[in-house]
Amino acid sequence: MSEIRVELDQQVVGLTPAILAKAFWAMEDTQQAKFFDELAKVIEADHANNPSSYGYGELQWCYLKEVLRRPGMERANKMHMALSAFAFDFWPRKPGGAREGM
Repeated sequence: MSEIRVELDQQVVGLTPAILAKAFWAMEDTQQAKFFDELAKVIEADHANNPSSYGYGELQWCYLKEVLRRPGMERANKMHMALSAFAFDFWPRKPGGAREGM
């Protein structure tokens, strides 16, 4: 598994997807929510200099969709779907039951 190099204010650290996954899973729920808030900040900062990274990385998620469909990525796709399971809870409902803003 290839290493991810992250440059912090004081140092550069090497991470792997496995290390990031273990760290995320060891967090409490409020820490996990804060992780997503921090991810949003990173994407927003990137958007300031990279207009093609619009919104909250929607274009990246579209590219990721293609990777998740590749052979051998079945478990990754299941995990991705589990993370998305409650997404519709955040969209207001219309009186007839449909969602607004979609």
